[in-house]
Amino acid sequence: MNRRTILSFPCPKDFWPQVENWAAESGFTLIRQDGEQRLYRKGHRLLMAPIWVELRREGKQVVLEAWVVADMFLILSALAGKKPEAGIASGGLTAMLPRRRAREAVNILLKRFNLKPIT
Repeated sequence: MNRRTILSFPCPKDFWPQVENWAAESGFTLIRQDGEQRLYRKGHRLLMAPIWVELRREGKQVVLEAWVVADMFLILSALAGKKPEAGIASGGLTAMLPRRRAREAVNILLKRFNLKPIT
């Protein structure tokens, strides 16, 4: 399983306003903004593994990275020296429910830009 799910696609018109609307509607909080890069989080570790989405514009392209952090299997990975994060694509039991929640949220954003959903 990949640590992060990474997509690249052409930058649509009104990209940042669409992202801001999606974040507000989906319950994501802006954690960091640095020029053409933004990091969003949804959730807290106590209730369920938080969802992280990073978006950055690189010229005429957008790079989206999405991942969840720290359920029990991921914590065990951390003890083995790996980062406690997993990509949101389906497959495997590790962080299955948080990854599904993350896919649903990110797919709403992708649909706004007429992009294929993450499966």
